[in-house]
Amino acid sequence: MTTITKKNLSKFLDYYHDLHDSYITNINYDIKNSKIELYIHVVWSGDPVLKENGFYETNPTKLKICLNDIETYNIKEIFSWDYITNIYIKYIKLNNNEFICLADNKENPLIYIVSRSMEYEEKDL
Repeated sequence: MTTITKKNLSKFLDYYHDLHDSYITNINYDIKNSKIELYIHVVWSGDPVLKENGFYETNPTKLKICLNDIETYNIKEIFSWDYITNIYIKYIKLNNNEFICLADNKENPLIYIVSRSMEYEEKDL
């Protein structure tokens, strides 16, 4: 798995187009190890190609995102029609400690997780 750092966060967001139009397919909680795994069906990745028929080949893929050493989280009910417009991933400070924050929306998120670290890997569709 690849760890998200301050150095590669922007590259991650650019490559996966801020997870625009993507949706969460599964959430796994590991309470004992303070870990949450998200499985996300990613619609846009890499460089989309305009095909002859006028439609884009968006390079869909599936991501597994692991958030480790959870500080806090809030996950509301998520439905199959709830998709991500633009993911919010930022490094934040809480109580003089630095964490990474992931939310599916900056203003009114359905999912909000603050953790010490975040890793990801592509999975087969």
